Amino acid sequence: MTISKKAEQMTEENSLSEEINQAYIDNVGEDYATADQVEEAYVGKYSTDENFAQELAEEIGALSDNEKWPYTCIDWKLAARELMYDYFEVDGYYFRNL
Repeated sequence: MTISKKAEQMTEENSLSEEINQAYIDNVGEDYATADQVEEAYVGKYSTDENFAQELAEEIGALSDNEKWPYTCIDWKLAARELMYDYFEVDGYYFRNL
């Protein structure tokens, strides 16, 4: 990934790395990306959409450590596909669509 001047500038304006800022720029376009937007949209780095969906479900309290069947039989691939209508991913970095 090549880091643009815009990503460098945004890193000075927000608390995120140049790579995260550049990933956001690569998706929304340099003319539209702002430091505030990427900071608001960024949700983390995950290895897969399924991993993202499962961790988000746990984070918001949709699952607990004590869950038993049928909650342990979730189709995470399907859950991730539906969740990704509201999010996008670039190089493992996940962002909410604003």
